[in-house]
Amino acid sequence: MHSKLGQLKVLGCISLLLIGLTTGTTAAAQRLVSLNPCFDDWVPQWLPANWEFIPSTAHGNRLERVLRASPDVVLYGTYTNPRLVAQLTATTRAVLVEEPNTWMQWQQTLQQVGVALNLEQPLQSWQQQQQEQLAQLPSLIESVLVIMPNQYSWGGESFIVDMLRTNQITVVVADESNQLVQLNLEQLLQLKPERVVLDGFSNDYARANEWLWHGALSPWLAKRKVVQIPSTVSGCPAQRALEYITLVVMP
Repeated sequence: MHSKLGQLKVLGCISLLLIGLTTGTTAAAQRLVSLNPCFDDWVPQWLPANWEFIPSTAHGNRLERVLRASPDVVLYGTYTNPRLVAQLTATTRAVLVEEPNTWMQWQQTLQQVGVALNLEQPLQSWQQQQQEQLAQLPSLIESVLVIMPNQYSWGGESFIVDMLRTNQITVVVADESNQLVQLNLEQLLQLKPERVVLDGFSNDYARANEWLWHGALSPWLAKRKVVQIPSTVSGCPAQRALEYITLVVMP
């Protein structure tokens, strides 16, 4: 009799444990709302299928629309409107995806977000997959210079330059000690990269792009491989690093 009671107790404990595990798994599924367009394509790549994801395009970062979605957690960036974040924090949980200055900081940010959402494993798997895809890209032996509209170029302290260098790409910069550098045409023509990356330029004429049509720059560009990075990618370089680097290195 005592033996049967013992067996029943053990079975009861196992049943309760299984119920607890099932309940815990169900409870972990949440409704996550993005407050940043850069997250809209990125988050679904690693978010579990049983979570509900609402992109920023669904609410336009309007407080009343975000609240109407009844989020369990909102994901916001460094430059998200702080007033909106404060208002949302009063009613729901907000998790920051910090804008990185280096590739290492981005890896650390991914770990922090994983811990905050209790999704360490999905994010680690996504990181590993991205590293494997990056390792499969062809090596680039040519040096690279990244220029942007309004005569700007990324400096040695920028995320873009660190991301490219970390992934074995030689980057020419006008200033190693700054994130952003403004160049005049004479300074640009003195630089000797083998490949020029046009980051965020429009295909249409605009004052911000006008030096692309300058008589002195056209022959300089003609001697080099020119790569175009669309603004949708250049505006989200951390989340779309694989796309950015692929465009830079591909022939």
